[in-house]
Amino acid sequence: MKRLLLPLIAVLLSLPSLAQKEIKIKKKDRKRDVLIQTSMGDITIRLSDSTPLHRDNFIKLVKQNYYDSILFHRVISQFMIQAGDPNSKQAPAGQPLGNGGPGYTVPAEFRTSLFHKKE
Repeated sequence: MKRLLLPLIAVLLSLPSLAQKEIKIKKKDRKRDVLIQTSMGDITIRLSDSTPLHRDNFIKLVKQNYYDSILFHRVISQFMIQAGDPNSKQAPAGQPLGNGGPGYTVPAEFRTSLFHKKE
């Protein structure tokens, strides 16, 4: 498991807002882009304006340093990574992870037109 320097919450599983068409990053779009720095390299994700509750919640948690130094607690090679459990910051080896959270939920914002795309 790799530690995060910046945010990532169940990005590949619980944020359908990451879906994008072929998009060139323009200066006005940068507010929606989030850089995640890991010991295995950087990841840039684009948050969608089509899911404003999830976008705004993610950005709020980033600004609160909620995701700093958390672990990827679920890694499936060539498929997905998952993080976001604040309990992973101090977890001893072998402790089950994945059930921690900020103490609230955000209503679902499913959009069939959105999908995750690796570039």
